Amino acid sequence: MLDGYDLKILAVWQQRGDIGPVEMSEAIALSASQCSRRMAALKRDGHVRGFHARLNPASLGIGLMAYVLITMKSHAPEAADAFRSRILALDEVLECQKLTGEADIILKVATRDLASFNQLLSHRILAAPEVATARSSIILDEVKSTTALPIG
Repeated sequence: MLDGYDLKILAVWQQRGDIGPVEMSEAIALSASQCSRRMAALKRDGHVRGFHARLNPASLGIGLMAYVLITMKSHAPEAADAFRSRILALDEVLECQKLTGEADIILKVATRDLASFNQLLSHRILAAPEVATARSSIILDEVKSTTALPIG
């Protein structure tokens, strides 16, 4: 069971994934050795999936982000497995979730520009035999984007 210090550690980690035990001890008012032990336990127990750097898309030449809503032709396990393998191989796909409701899948994709987005959509997503339809919405402005979960 997570206690208050564990939750504080997780909250700080969500903002600063690169923080070490000494800095963590200053942030949550607990000794560095206790922080080190708790940080190791939180990782070991599966509370932390990993640490990542948030990159600036524009500095890498990525100028277009979009959501793509997909309706599948079939919900058979082999079709789902084939689509999953196809999506996992596409670097442009940042996120893929199964949905309830009208669409079956939502993708968040990142490409250089409209031409590369059209190429991805037309030749790699819509061309997939498992896909019946796809509707896309280009992101105009990022109002909020976080991976931080609500804690406490």
